[in-house]
Amino acid sequence: MRRFLALVLLAVGFVVVGASAASAHDVLESTSPADGTTVDRLPQAVTLTFSDDPLALGTQILVKGPNGSVAQGEPTIDGRAVHQQLDPHAPAGDYVVTYRVTSSDGHPISGTFSFHATVGLDGSTATKGAAVPVPQHDTPEQAAAKNSQLVPVLLTIAAVVIILIIGTAVWIGSRRRDAANAAHRG
Repeated sequence: MRRFLALVLLAVGFVVVGASAASAHDVLESTSPADGTTVDRLPQAVTLTFSDDPLALGTQILVKGPNGSVAQGEPTIDGRAVHQQLDPHAPAGDYVVTYRVTSSDGHPISGTFSFHATVGLDGSTATKGAAVPVPQHDTPEQAAAKNSQLVPVLLTIAAVVIILIIGTAVWIGSRRRDAANAAHRG
């Protein structure tokens, strides 16, 4: 009986640890320029900082400005930061950055952010306005639903309940067999 209970507890432990690990994906912590901001001068590069070191595999950063794509070269990874150099002739205006990065656990992280540059790297100027279509961002409720830990928690609870039901059924069955064998012998 003790061996059986130890196996049940071990199985519950694996389910709980597995569900916790599955829900711990890396996330984008910050961007430079920050999403929705206006910068005085267009930076020479955009930077995305993640909660853990991303993998180089599959990393893509697209930067679109008033005249189209201004990303120059391949993105570079420096620890948790991913940098994308910009064309030195990029004009002032509205910019949209679309990214796809592979997290340290192998899962893709993707999204977009936007910003406005008052002065471009080419010296041009622009007033704030929608020169580039700005993507719609999730509402706080949608963002919370995407990042919800409810599903892993519910799956963990369901697995524990199922394991306990099976364990109880096996335990009751073994007790009945033991009682029947004792009555049969006696």
